[in-house]
Amino acid sequence: MRTFCLLSLLASAGAFHVAPIISRERPRLTSFAAPLDVAKTPVVAKTPVARSSVQMSVTFPTCCGIATAACSLAFIRQAYVFSLSYGLAMAGIGAAVLAAIPGTAPAALTFHAYLVLAYGVRLFAFLFWRQVGQDAGWGARLARLDKTPRAKRAPVVVSTALFYAMMASPLLFHLQSAPLPFPLVTTLGCVVAAVGLLIETVADQSKSLFKIQLRASGEADRPYTGGVWAYSRHANYLGEILFWVGATVAGVPSVLAPGLSLLTRLLRTVSMGLGLSGLVFIMLSATKRLEKKQADSAASVWPVLRDGELDSYEAYVARSGKLLPF
Repeated sequence: MRTFCLLSLLASAGAFHVAPIISRERPRLTSFAAPLDVAKTPVVAKTPVARSSVQMSVTFPTCCGIATAACSLAFIRQAYVFSLSYGLAMAGIGAAVLAAIPGTAPAALTFHAYLVLAYGVRLFAFLFWRQVGQDAGWGARLARLDKTPRAKRAPVVVSTALFYAMMASPLLFHLQSAPLPFPLVTTLGCVVAAVGLLIETVADQSKSLFKIQLRASGEADRPYTGGVWAYSRHANYLGEILFWVGATVAGVPSVLAPGLSLLTRLLRTVSMGLGLSGLVFIMLSATKRLEKKQADSAASVWPVLRDGELDSYEAYVARSGKLLPF
């Protein structure tokens, strides 16, 4: 944990390439024999195109500030920092990057920004709808998680905001260095992220609607094993991992963008690596925890009725995958 915090502070200190260094080359004379002809045939030095000031207005500290504002919901309910704040932070960072994209930017950058924005808006809206509009007992359960006094929640707010900024940093670096080398890698990453977003959206919504129908009909609660859940027992986590793997891959070529110092390349690699590895670790840990919970409660929940026949937990595990549908 101490190592993670140390690397996080290193990755955010001074930081993430506020503006690319533009090299300046001196004009060269075409001939030493006739220096007076230079006035007639001036030589223009070739310099890289400067980034738009609007394009460079979004920096890593900017993303941290947006995420911190979103994570401040923890002062209302501590658990919000890992739910509502998560989606709100990504929506805010995606919107900020989208607003800073110049008109001449490649379409892949716009697509990347829209994906992060859509991810954040979708997650925030879904969690708000589920927690506030569909589950009357959710508020009471969240209140029981308020174990830290409000005055002492600032460290959680700041550290979580830093983590969210690292997760979104591939998009930030994409903005700062666009157009990126290896555009095919960026396009492939965006496609994977879009597939992940679709899987997670379908998984969350289908399961929630199933639970609503059960409550409306007065039936006892039971697991949902239809749709994408028939192939993956944690389909929403699968979609989450795919989205962030794709979003990170889309920004990886920014490490190889021309004009960057070695330190900047290193810091970008550290930021993207910590963001993605942290997210994957959280998802895999949650999957392992839920797998154990489902196995422990199988005797009291299963068998359930599926397509007119009794279905068992063992049969469900045999025909589905924990994450990947194999």
